[in-house]
Amino acid sequence: MYRAQMTTLGGVEMEASQNFHASIILNIHREAVFLKRTLLSLDEALSVARDDGLIIELVAVLDRSDDATRAVLMAHDLSGYGHVEILEVDNGSLGLSRNDGIARARGEFILTADADDLVSPNFLKATIRAARDAGPRCFLFPEYLFAFGATYHIWAYRDLATVTPFAFIDMHPFTSRLCAHRDAFAHLQYADVRLSKGYAFEDWHLNSAALAAGFDMRIVPGTLLFYRKRQGSLLDRAETMSTCQIPPSPLFEPKTYLKVCAPYYDRVAKAPGAGKPIDPPSRDLLARDDIRRAIDAANTIEPLISTSKYEHCELVSNSMQDLSAGVAYYKVCQAIGDSDFSDVFLLPFMPRGGAEKYFLELLEAMYQNEPLSDALLIFGEDCAGPSWEDRVPPNASIVDLGSLCGGLPIDKRCLLTLKLIQSRTPDARIHLRDSTFTERFLNAFGPVMGQHQCFYYHFCETEIIQDGRKFIYYSPLNLIAENIDTLSKIICDSQAMIERDRHRIGTQTEKWECLYAPVQRPAVIVPRTPEAQSRILWASRLDSEKRPDLLPLIAARLQRSLPDAHIHAFGGAVFNGFNATQLNGYKNLTFHGPYNGFNSLSPNTYLTLMYTSHYDGVPNTILEAMSHGLTVIASDVGGIAEVIIDGKTGILLPALWDNDAMADAYVEALLRLHRDPALLQTFSQAAMALVERQHSHAAYRARVAQLFGQRPRYDAPPDPAVTPKVLCHG
Repeated sequence: MYRAQMTTLGGVEMEASQNFHASIILNIHREAVFLKRTLLSLDEALSVARDDGLIIELVAVLDRSDDATRAVLMAHDLSGYGHVEILEVDNGSLGLSRNDGIARARGEFILTADADDLVSPNFLKATIRAARDAGPRCFLFPEYLFAFGATYHIWAYRDLATVTPFAFIDMHPFTSRLCAHRDAFAHLQYADVRLSKGYAFEDWHLNSAALAAGFDMRIVPGTLLFYRKRQGSLLDRAETMSTCQIPPSPLFEPKTYLKVCAPYYDRVAKAPGAGKPIDPPSRDLLARDDIRRAIDAANTIEPLISTSKYEHCELVSNSMQDLSAGVAYYKVCQAIGDSDFSDVFLLPFMPRGGAEKYFLELLEAMYQNEPLSDALLIFGEDCAGPSWEDRVPPNASIVDLGSLCGGLPIDKRCLLTLKLIQSRTPDARIHLRDSTFTERFLNAFGPVMGQHQCFYYHFCETEIIQDGRKFIYYSPLNLIAENIDTLSKIICDSQAMIERDRHRIGTQTEKWECLYAPVQRPAVIVPRTPEAQSRILWASRLDSEKRPDLLPLIAARLQRSLPDAHIHAFGGAVFNGFNATQLNGYKNLTFHGPYNGFNSLSPNTYLTLMYTSHYDGVPNTILEAMSHGLTVIASDVGGIAEVIIDGKTGILLPALWDNDAMADAYVEALLRLHRDPALLQTFSQAAMALVERQHSHAAYRARVAQLFGQRPRYDAPPDPAVTPKVLCHG
């Protein structure tokens, strides 16, 4: 809402319906001590424009202003303008206030202005002339921005033809000071991005929307904007508080982005560094007569502006940006096209492991419940090892940023992910697996994800032993706490992790939900082979947290107490690799390398699974072993106690952090089974019953439907011949 005054203060008297050559939209807040200098600078530019026959209107928009600022405006001689209109508004938003001013303006061209900046004397005349020559579908900007005050630097702006639309992906390549034909604003408006933790930069957003609508962007040669840098200014606060990103823009719709960027793609993609400047600025510009005159004119109004201040300052150009992120997004758009997705999964990658199998099962269950839905998997990190991406259901598409983006930093990958979510999945459920990729994404963009249902998956915390003491090395607990209002649910695979989180956060505890991993019990348990009596299985990732370093210790002890027993170890490294050569040289220990699924291990050739780990959730390997009737020996970490009930479904050992003591405990458990082989059958039957009751696929699909608002379906499974779509894989 606003109160508007329509006032002609001196100058050329005109009828209310008279149009003007241009309207200056001057946004004012509480700049009493700066406003006078801005008005004086505009007076100089106005005088030059009037000598050229131009009649200019001033629309001053005071948004939540104060009496001191208002008094400065009213006391200033505004008679040089053809018409002055003063609007009082209560927006608290620069974007909305600019819209209000533009709506009341009657000039052929609109020029935006702020209440603490200055311009070169030729600014209005040169800009309006250039706008006439450029036509109605062009935005005009000053050639140079001279920052002054708290910091000094010079920005040299280049036309869109040089900068290219690729620059818009991660920066605003132009400035807020623009000139455009008034007809442009019939369909383009500034966004309301008032100061908050969310979006910002209404000028960047408007210019990107104009670019999407087919507008050109050019520079007015020889024009200068003197941009006041103030500590604690709106811009400074926006950069500190917000996500430093604009609201969803039509520019980043894949179809539009491809159309707008296509004319520049070959030139940019093949350039060294994807953005070598064509016309870098030179400090020689300070020796130009027109530049020196403009600086001297500003100096008489604002002493902070002088040539000496700029002789050694930073000199940059909007043509000097690395455009790799923009080029990468172009490739993503080529693959995505106009596809829409109901669910988006942010994953680091998909190696062959228990956590990855958890998400494969989840994807499959969601597909079975909603066969017509489409899921998008975005891999944000690099992984060179074996992958399970070929096992995703047929409704899933994959964008592998690790392969596609090469050396692009993870923060830029997070940005591309945001643009994809904004443009193609505005209503999708977002699934975030605990990872570096997800952590960076939430830290950067969590505040703007509130419109989505966001599900965060938390299975365990990283624990290490140092100096004989165990401590938590990494936990996403603080990340969860800081984004608790954004997250719809925190999903764990064990009650133990839920209780641990709830105990330490203590608020919104209803958001934690348990989704046990499913396991498919074999239709027929294949009889054990004779050699199974002496074979012990170890299967896990060959990473340090899985404690493979216990295996040589256990093997050495077994050689003395159970000489016929033989440990067969399987696994491949994914994260913190373990040197497999440490497993060599033992007669009763054989390391076989990576494996592809539990069934590939020939489970009927074992009676026992020995599972070692420093920390865990509910390991999938344990569930699969139980479903095949193997007796599991494991230490009490994470949620293992929820499936290995000591003396009933297996043997649960205390978690001992001394390796020798832990090895002794495993050997003693193996000896116990050797002395009382009837326990193997007892544990096997109880374990299979627990798996059927708690981890069946039927129960799992019903639980998935409950968590995600789906309707469980029990019709025929999908055609296995249908393969998933890998949209972007380098």
